[in-house]
Amino acid sequence: MPQPVSSSAEPMRDLIDVPGRGVFSALRWDGDAAKPLLVFAHATGFNAGTYRSLLGPLSDQFRIIAIDQRGHGLSPARAEPDELKTWDTFSDDLVALLDLLDEPAFLSGHSMGGRVVMLAAAARPDLARGLLMIEPVLMHPSVSRKLWLARKFGRPPPNPLAQGAARRRAVFGSRDMMMDAYRGRGAFATWPDAYLRDYIDGGTRDLPNGEVELSCAPAWEAATFGSAGQFFWRALGKVRCPVHVLYAESESTLREGVPELIRGRQPAWDLELVPGTTHFLPMERTELVQDALRRLARIYPQG
Repeated sequence: MPQPVSSSAEPMRDLIDVPGRGVFSALRWDGDAAKPLLVFAHATGFNAGTYRSLLGPLSDQFRIIAIDQRGHGLSPARAEPDELKTWDTFSDDLVALLDLLDEPAFLSGHSMGGRVVMLAAAARPDLARGLLMIEPVLMHPSVSRKLWLARKFGRPPPNPLAQGAARRRAVFGSRDMMMDAYRGRGAFATWPDAYLRDYIDGGTRDLPNGEVELSCAPAWEAATFGSAGQFFWRALGKVRCPVHVLYAESESTLREGVPELIRGRQPAWDLELVPGTTHFLPMERTELVQDALRRLARIYPQG
């Protein structure tokens, strides 16, 4: 059973105008400028607020910025599903944010966010002090190549995740009704209530009739899942900072021999299989993820 969790520090909500990319909403845990900066990227369909229980207790060691990625959470940056072709859109957003911050940072992300921070670390190795990827979406090169070719020639294969996202119910009578609908079901089966509440609070908006609506539109979530297959493996060799990867025992995104392939290509990377976990590892083993981030900062304190 998931254990109750809570955030030990309250973040502030900020709107960041990222030059050339748009305006993004973020949660910030500020503090002593001597603390290292941690930038966190969420999973597809989620939002920065989802991870308050994970990130809040880390504010004693880090200054933290958790971004609502394009089309997610409260970010008003343009998000047209027909325009989304690859996840380079999200990594380009993050690189532009890092350029704006102009400070080497520890980078971490879950699922899509894991790949996004990896791509950003590859693009700007001077701004990446260390990298923790949690259940990153890193497909086998052969799978990525097939998906890329299929899309190039207009024959994309069926994508169950995208199809499911497109059918998601977007409007509920209240946030409590949404909570009741999600609790213990589907993707949320292993989530503590604190995570589920934060996901809902950070990812909904009020409608004039008193109902609430998911701020990540089902069409955008579907387009995000559907654009996951670009070929990205060359980027692994461009990452210069220390890397730690946490991946789940079941339902993991690292399948088909991918962990072994990564170890062969990047022997210095630390890949850790976490027993008894699923893709929603941050919700299931919060303290383990926090310890991994603290350890990364202790071992590699210098930029």
